[in-house]
Amino acid sequence: MCSVVGDKTFSVLRGATPVVVTSDVDLIHAICTEKFDCFHSRIPEILSDDPITSDYIHMFAAKGERWKRLRTLTSYGLSTVKLKLLFPTIETCVSEFLDHVNSLSKDRKDRNIVINHSHSLFQNHTSYVLTRCAYGHKEKNHNSNYFLTVFSKAFGAFAEFQKSTTEKLSYIFPEIKNAIKFVGRICQTSLTPQQRFLYYLLHLIMRFQSRRKHLLAIEKPDLDGYSLLNFFFDHHNEKKLVERANGRIDMKRVKVEKRISYQEINAQCKFLSVAGFDTTANTLTLLFNFLAHNPEIQKVLYETEIKGNPENVDFETIQSLKLLQNCIFESLRLFPHASPLQTRICTSPLKINGYQFWENVQVVVNPWAPHHDREIWGDDVDCFCPSRFEKLTEKQRRAFMPFGVGPRQCVGMRFALLELKTTAFRMLQKYSVNTTSPLIDRHGKTVQMTVRDTGTVWPTNKLGLILTKRRV
Repeated sequence: MCSVVGDKTFSVLRGATPVVVTSDVDLIHAICTEKFDCFHSRIPEILSDDPITSDYIHMFAAKGERWKRLRTLTSYGLSTVKLKLLFPTIETCVSEFLDHVNSLSKDRKDRNIVINHSHSLFQNHTSYVLTRCAYGHKEKNHNSNYFLTVFSKAFGAFAEFQKSTTEKLSYIFPEIKNAIKFVGRICQTSLTPQQRFLYYLLHLIMRFQSRRKHLLAIEKPDLDGYSLLNFFFDHHNEKKLVERANGRIDMKRVKVEKRISYQEINAQCKFLSVAGFDTTANTLTLLFNFLAHNPEIQKVLYETEIKGNPENVDFETIQSLKLLQNCIFESLRLFPHASPLQTRICTSPLKINGYQFWENVQVVVNPWAPHHDREIWGDDVDCFCPSRFEKLTEKQRRAFMPFGVGPRQCVGMRFALLELKTTAFRMLQKYSVNTTSPLIDRHGKTVQMTVRDTGTVWPTNKLGLILTKRRV
C-alpha cells in the first residue's frame, strides 16, 4: 500500500481494504493504460454478484478475459458502421422529442416555452432514445414514459456514504459477505424498486425475443432495423468458456470469441439501461445551462455550424460539428459527472512511479482536480471556454478524462456524442436558449451537485430553461 501521503495521491482504508485515491495525471495514465495488464478490473460493489462465478455479469463489472470478450463485442456493436445504422433511429427520436417540447407551449402565439426542470426533460428524451436503440421499442412515450417512471423509483437517490450495517460488516469482514447476502435475501419480504426495474427490463427483452422469433419465421429479420439487442442475439451462444480473471493478463494477446450468453445479455441490458441515458441527460443539462449563460458563444455556434443546415442532416455532418463538440467537451471538463465510476483494482503486485501497489489494492481516480488545475488550463480554468479545445497542449489532452482513460474508457462514448450533438443541433436550430436559473458552479454556491446511487453527479436544484422559437 502507498505509504506516502501527497497532494495528489493518498491512501485510506475502506474497512479492511486499502484504497488509493489519486489525481496525478501521470499515475492515472500508468495505471489505466501503460500498466493495464495489472489493473484490468474495476472495484466491485461489496454485496454484488461475484464477477467470476456469477452467470449474470455485465461488462462494467466483468474481470479479466471475460471483460475483454464483452467489451470487444459491445465495441463492435457500437462501431462507426453500427452507429450509422442507429443514426436514423436517433434522428427520429430527436424529432419526436422536439414535437413533445413544442407541445409544452401554453400559448401557440407565444414564442417562449418555459421548461421548469430541464434535467427531467432530458432524462425523458435520453431514456426514450435508449429504449429505441437498445430494445427496438417503438412506442412514443414522452407523455407517459414508463421506463423513466420505473427507473426513477429504483435509482436517483442520494448516494449513502454512511454505509448500512451489513455493508460495514462486509467491508470489515469480507470473508462473511456471502453469508450476509444470503441472510438479506431470505429476510426480504417484497420486491425492491431495483428488482422491479430489472423485471421490467426482462419484460422488454422477452417481448423483443418474441418479435425477433416472428420476424425470423417470416424471413424478415431486418424489418425492425438495427438495435443492440438484435446484435447481441446474433452472437448468442451458451457455450461455457474458461476465462482468466485474476493476476497479470496481457490483454493484447487474449483471443476473443464473439459470443455472449443469455444471462450476460440480460446483465448488459441492465448496465446499458442506466449508463446509456443517465450520463447523456446530465450532459445535456449542463450544456444548455452553460449555453444559456453564454449567449455570445451560443450565437457563434448557431451562426457557424447550425444556421442554414437542413433539419435532416446526415451522419457525416453531425460528426463534423467541431464547435458543438468543443462545447460538450468544455461542459464535461467543468463537470466530469461520471467521475465516481472511474476505479481500478490491482490484480498483480507492481511498483509505479515510486508507489508500491499490492494485489487487491483499490484505486479511485479523481479527474476533478486535473480538470480544474490552473497550471494545466490557465487562469480562466473556471470559465466556460470551448475554444480551448481547438488546440490542446499535450498536458491538457492527458488531463482531460471525463470518459475515463485507457482500454476501459467508456464504451458508449461515440454513441453518447452522436446523441448529444444531434439533440443539441436540432434544438438550437429551432430555439435560442435562455434561463432564469443560476449558472452551475463547481463550488456549489449557486447550484448543488450531488452524487447519486447511479454513480454519477446530478444537479439537486431544478434548472429551468426558456426556449425561444427562432423566426423562420
